Amino acid sequence: MSISTKLFWALSCLALTACSQETQPASNITSQDSTVAETQPESKRPNFLLIVADDLGYTDLGVYGSEIETPNLDQLARDGLILTDFHNQAVCAPTRAALLSGTDNRNAGGAMHQTPNQRDVPGYESYLNDDIVPLPEQLQNGGYNTYMAGKWHLGSEPSQTPDARGFDKSFALMQGGASHYSDGRGMFIHQRVAFYKENGEDIDNSTLPEDFYSSDFYTDYIIDSIDQGNTDEPWFAYLAFTAPHWPLQAPDEYIEKYKGVYDDGFEALRETRIENAKAQGVIPAEAPTYPKLEHVPGWDTLSDEEKAISAKEMEIYAGMVDSLDENVGRLIAHLKENGDYENTLIVFMADNGAEGADRNPGDNGTDWTFDNSLENMGRVGSHIYYGAEWAQAGAGVMRYYKSYASEGGTRGPAFVHHPKLTKSGVISDEFISVVDIAPTFLDLANITPAEVNAKGEPAEPIQGVSLAPYILGDAAGTRADDFTFGWEVFGHRAIRKGDWKLLWLSSTPAERNQPLAENADQWGLYNMVTDPGEVNDLSEEYPEIVEDLIVEWENYVAKNGIVLPIRD
Repeated sequence: MSISTKLFWALSCLALTACSQETQPASNITSQDSTVAETQPESKRPNFLLIVADDLGYTDLGVYGSEIETPNLDQLARDGLILTDFHNQAVCAPTRAALLSGTDNRNAGGAMHQTPNQRDVPGYESYLNDDIVPLPEQLQNGGYNTYMAGKWHLGSEPSQTPDARGFDKSFALMQGGASHYSDGRGMFIHQRVAFYKENGEDIDNSTLPEDFYSSDFYTDYIIDSIDQGNTDEPWFAYLAFTAPHWPLQAPDEYIEKYKGVYDDGFEALRETRIENAKAQGVIPAEAPTYPKLEHVPGWDTLSDEEKAISAKEMEIYAGMVDSLDENVGRLIAHLKENGDYENTLIVFMADNGAEGADRNPGDNGTDWTFDNSLENMGRVGSHIYYGAEWAQAGAGVMRYYKSYASEGGTRGPAFVHHPKLTKSGVISDEFISVVDIAPTFLDLANITPAEVNAKGEPAEPIQGVSLAPYILGDAAGTRADDFTFGWEVFGHRAIRKGDWKLLWLSSTPAERNQPLAENADQWGLYNMVTDPGEVNDLSEEYPEIVEDLIVEWENYVAKNGIVLPIRD
């Protein structure tokens, strides 16, 4: 019997193990490290619920130090496996491409802000390409019902939409973001209208329910899809919230809950969040904090009007996270009621770090104006973002935020939950990546990864590792101590080897609205165990490690066909 078969059979018979200490990385991990039982039939393959929050910062959940009320997510996390070294691809579409392919996004597509020298380069497509075989398609071919609701952002041509890439039922926002209400407004001068598709068919925005709010509607869609599906088969549900992505909008009752909570400002919030996170064990107690970014003003330098506006922005953001949590609670309650909960593996994650960039859409005439008055902020017709000052609080001790290869861009909150996890109640500092989700699901579904893609060519191989021996067996870790992992984000670059990370922030990133990175255009070396904030550059102290990691970076570039951007 294969180890994959053993692992999914184990889902229904593993004893719940209570643990309180952090897990430690193993030196070498293979599938044989997991001990499982062989007593359940194949019909007990697990359901998979994959929940992605959009632009959620590392400290934005209660279990990660937040004051925002997230009781449902907190309970799932505390009963599951909390991940403190989980990494995404630092920006939305690349993360989603890696998530649904199990390989580096530079092999799968989902590229954003391509420069002229990157266009038409394989792997730099703006959609999920045909070199890979998507996770939902492989699960669908393996007998799973597959459902998706929320943000797609991986191509809108007929051959690129969710229904064409393996989802039986889907309701998708095709672009990167839009109004969270039924008015159907887009975010940019060139995308003024929200573009939705259901099962591949265009949706007329005028047909959206009058009470449409993104988090509510997407959750309802997943619940209805599960209820209407074939109950004889397991299911995979991808709930891709667009909250708390800008424009920041939330129903009044959620915003009102946080009135006055942020009147002390973003500096005080960051300090409190870090203190709470360290007390809860999700940030090392000795970790130094990356200093306030040079382009961020001090709270005390703002006028009373500016403080009121800024605090309201954060109140709206908190309301969006609160609403997201309540919707997750509704979904979990439904799974318990219909009997699916005990056999559902849940993965929760953020697609990138907190959003700190200037997201003013500009003004190009009376048909593209917004009512951003203090009274209307967060309601229909407003277009609000909260900026680097609040994003730094969301990042905790870490450097920068979304769109950077620093930890503030790539490290996010995440947890795994199943009623019979062998590491239930554990806070894990094991390095885990978004590319590990697809191989984990395929492993537990007893599906061999596809070797041939839709073009009849060898499929891009999965680069992630199955987490099954770690979460459902007795494996002590997921990777060898000397594992390597790389990122390239708009020209920012990083390579990680074990506990060490080499980081280069570019002064000319492909995404043009980024503030000039501090200490740009040079390699910095950081120890991720003691310094996740990337505060202390140790490159001069350990030149031999720098030299080794530069070689590893070059290997990563060659392996994945990385083409660094050249701005015109």
